[in-house]
Amino acid sequence: MRIIPAVLLLIAAGISTASAQGAAAPAPAPKGPSFDMDHGNAAAAAAAAKARAAEAKAKADAIRLGRPLTPSQSTDFGVNGGGVVRLAPPLTPEQQKADAEARAAWQARCRPTVVTDREGLRRTQYAEPGCDLSRFNTAGGA
Repeated sequence: MRIIPAVLLLIAAGISTASAQGAAAPAPAPKGPSFDMDHGNAAAAAAAAKARAAEAKAKADAIRLGRPLTPSQSTDFGVNGGGVVRLAPPLTPEQQKADAEARAAWQARCRPTVVTDREGLRRTQYAEPGCDLSRFNTAGGA
């Protein structure tokens, strides 16, 4: 029983709101420039553009004069940008031999084994503690 008066009240409120919006007079056009929506962003954008131009000029001048770049000038990072990741140089034969010897020593000490647990996940177990923290970790691999 209370639902019917509540629905009628909502309908009456909606009709009165709609009629009040239709009867409102349009606001007069502002005279002169309006700064109420700027919030200082135009000045900040102009300052940022000027700073970027100055940074670009300083970098170009350093390159032209053969001076070393500052760290901020030599960094060229951008999300989804064209940055290049350079690989480490290949190991020398001496380094490869030392790496193989260290890996063999780790294998002998830690004796990694891959086991499948009851959930079907492959896990690597080691004979010694701390072997999972080694740079020679071969978890799940051959």
